[in-house]
Amino acid sequence: MLLKREGHRDLPNATIEDVVRAIDEMARPDGPTYLVVEHGEDSYAQAAGTEGRCVIESRTIFGEGFQHFRVCRDLVAADAAAVVHYRQNCSKHPPRRCPIRVLESEVCGLTDVERALLTYAATGERDEGLRWRDVTLEMVKDFKRRDDDDGEIAQIAPR
Repeated sequence: MLLKREGHRDLPNATIEDVVRAIDEMARPDGPTYLVVEHGEDSYAQAAGTEGRCVIESRTIFGEGFQHFRVCRDLVAADAAAVVHYRQNCSKHPPRRCPIRVLESEVCGLTDVERALLTYAATGERDEGLRWRDVTLEMVKDFKRRDDDDGEIAQIAPR
């Protein structure tokens, strides 16, 4: 398992305890604003956010395709727009203010981050006790404009 944290070197062969510490660091006002846990060939779970407002995603890659999911509290079709902020440093935005545009139902707390990332770290699978919205088509569309920091998060990583 590979653990990626904003502002830190990648940690190959990460343990569950490493992921727990990383989530605890994310909860601090000056901590990393995103974490990525990778299992195998480019499949991963990630969380991004500040001030206890986070977005959690998981991508499973198979061959040349992938499926991308986002945790949500509700699976309703009509939902209000929301913004979650992340990134310590950005050329376009003040620190910790890069926007991730999501639906209000997709804004999660740190308890959900812990549950989702620890389950993924332990099993390499999404926690089926959480609701996951399939956002694959959004990711395919947004992949074409990957250089746009205002787009959805393809994979959160230092640039």
